Amino acid sequence: MVIQDKSIKSSNEISEEVRNRLEHEDNSLSGVLTELSSLKERNKSMESELKEMQERYSEMSLKFAEVEGERQILVMTVRNLKSVHKG
Repeated sequence: MVIQDKSIKSSNEISEEVRNRLEHEDNSLSGVLTELSSLKERNKSMESELKEMQERYSEMSLKFAEVEGERQILVMTVRNLKSVHKG
């Protein structure tokens, strides 16, 4: 008479356990891939937004330089007019 130890799993139990683990890993991997795809899209969007902001900054810097140049010309004109009136 052969006595079976109940702590030893049958091959069917082992196969089922392996299948369950693989299914869980597939679900986990699927979730990670979905999140990765979402993050890639977000990154792409943020890169586009950054590029637009850099272009706006560049335009504003150029406009500031133009206005500053005009201001300096006006300051010099005012100084010249003051010196003419004093002299």
